[in-house]
Amino acid sequence: MAKTTNEFQNFAVRYQNNVKESISRLSPRAELELYRIINGLSEDPDRYPSRVEQVSKVGDLLYKHPDPPLEITYRIDTVHNVMSVVDVQERSIVGALVVVSYSHADEKWRNELRKFLKPLVRNERIRVWDDTAIDAGDQWREEIKKAFGSANVAILLMSSDFLASDFISQHEFPFLVSRANKKEGGVQLMWLAVRPSVFKQEPDIDKLEALNDPDHPLSGLHKFARETELTKVCGKILKAVEKASISMAH
Repeated sequence: MAKTTNEFQNFAVRYQNNVKESISRLSPRAELELYRIINGLSEDPDRYPSRVEQVSKVGDLLYKHPDPPLEITYRIDTVHNVMSVVDVQERSIVGALVVVSYSHADEKWRNELRKFLKPLVRNERIRVWDDTAIDAGDQWREEIKKAFGSANVAILLMSSDFLASDFISQHEFPFLVSRANKKEGGVQLMWLAVRPSVFKQEPDIDKLEALNDPDHPLSGLHKFARETELTKVCGKILKAVEKASISMAH
């Protein structure tokens, strides 16, 4: 999305008449989140580039919020410094939730995985969550626990940095293992070897399903082999999601 403003501009917010009625139908939590989002966008329309897309030739922008699942259509008038809210919708949650646990040193591999999963997200087969969904000022530990607690499938991006992370080893991983061991309402926990690591020294990891050959992590593969492997990985994740969906239905 092209830049619409500079960092010092603030925009007055105007709501079209139909929007007020739509807001009145939102859940209380969604309404509170809506005003927080709009306040952030009015201060900087480019604050959430990964969540905004242009949806019309006249410049309408669509913001999609992951949780609660809000869609906000708006326009930016840079001449008069006005942000017009055109439409607000709270969508039904569709698709199983896939969460990604990773070290920030492996951000590159998180982005690669999300790129390959994007068609499944677009077609509403799955929803994907990682900590980039946490906004500044949020209670980030609570947001992580909430997302991990409602996940149907969890993917660990395995590397030496993942195993070295105290936060992951003390908080994220034990929580996910605990949920994976539940007979009902659990999570299907799998891992993807992105870089070499001593995973065999971690028995709780070694007994989990690996999405690729741990002896040939993604970082050691040439582009074609890596993309072929990620394509297979997405197929395995989709199967896990379909299994989770069947469980959800029952």
